[in-house]
Amino acid sequence: MKIIDPSLFENLSQRRAPEDSWILSVYVNLDPALRGNRRGGYKLVVERLLKDLENQIDDEAKREHFREDAEWVRRQVNLHIPGGKSFVLFCDVSDGFTFVEDLPVRVASGAWYGKTPYVRPLLEAWREYERYGVVLVDREKARLLVLSVGQVEEVDEAFQTPAVKHRRTSGSDHMRSQMVFQRRAATWSNWFLKEVGDKVHDMLAVHDIDRILLAGPEEITAELERLLPKAVASRVVGRLRLPISAKPDEVLEAALPVIQELEEQESLLLVEDLVTVARKTENAPKAVTGLNSTLNAVNQGRVFQLVILPEHRMPGFHCPGCGVLLDHAPPEGACPYCSKPLEPTDDIIWLASERVLSMGGKVEEVRGEEARAALQSAGGIGAYLR
Repeated sequence: MKIIDPSLFENLSQRRAPEDSWILSVYVNLDPALRGNRRGGYKLVVERLLKDLENQIDDEAKREHFREDAEWVRRQVNLHIPGGKSFVLFCDVSDGFTFVEDLPVRVASGAWYGKTPYVRPLLEAWREYERYGVVLVDREKARLLVLSVGQVEEVDEAFQTPAVKHRRTSGSDHMRSQMVFQRRAATWSNWFLKEVGDKVHDMLAVHDIDRILLAGPEEITAELERLLPKAVASRVVGRLRLPISAKPDEVLEAALPVIQELEEQESLLLVEDLVTVARKTENAPKAVTGLNSTLNAVNQGRVFQLVILPEHRMPGFHCPGCGVLLDHAPPEGACPYCSKPLEPTDDIIWLASERVLSMGGKVEEVRGEEARAALQSAGGIGAYLR
């Protein structure tokens, strides 16, 4: 899997289908932790989604185009070797347009048929994870890398030119030559690091970087941070000691502990704030904690950010008729809103996550033992409300 470039969304959003043929967009959740996905169960989900879409198309010509696209999707799903937690497919076979991409994050399964690719779930999944820029630098070379959701990609490099050459002489001439050389080397190094700073500034915009890690010899990264523009320097969150020749995987290995520590600190602050807001606004809730209160907010469409524990599952019930989610079923086993029989699920939290994402909300998985313990003591789940 490669890091998704921001330009991809612009290219996809500009794609327009011919009048007589629309674009089929399909998102497939592959998470094996979900019982329904085991033993290829996600293929049955895709089949159901495609059948439901086809039944909604009245125009016979458009339906024929859809069937052609749906058949291509079925082939791709049957042949696909899972390389992530989800994958996305866009296609308009009659116009020669196809797109398949593995995703390292969970997205809700869904299918859409329209004049443009439905990129919203892809964009929301991409925005959910911060992107780190790593600047690996020494006196003569700099490399720029992007890290996101456990992936790393090198995007640019810079070299110091012209090189500073030193001619060795003897006696006092040698001393003067050495001093001149040092001044020139310092001047060229200063210019070079300023050039690197300009490249980093451009990288922030082009690759939508949230935070920066500086890597290399300590004295050089300190000098580079001092020369960075204020807007860039404010995003520097750490330094790494790495040689300029470090491979991307080595950069990723060194950066992950720093990123993990930052994310754990932020998770703890998030949970503490969530619990505080829920307690202080109990009469007019701006946040809630606990499964029952959170599901009620999800059912009302009021959640804009769901806060959960990663890989945490809780059993519950959902109504196939009105879609309501419940942590327990009434004695008669019927939906209290539409009276249809409720269906049990072993992961009501994932269904709630899908619902929040489909309404344009966000889902935040907390990291770190302290944050997990704090959320667990508050019911294991919570949400900020609209």
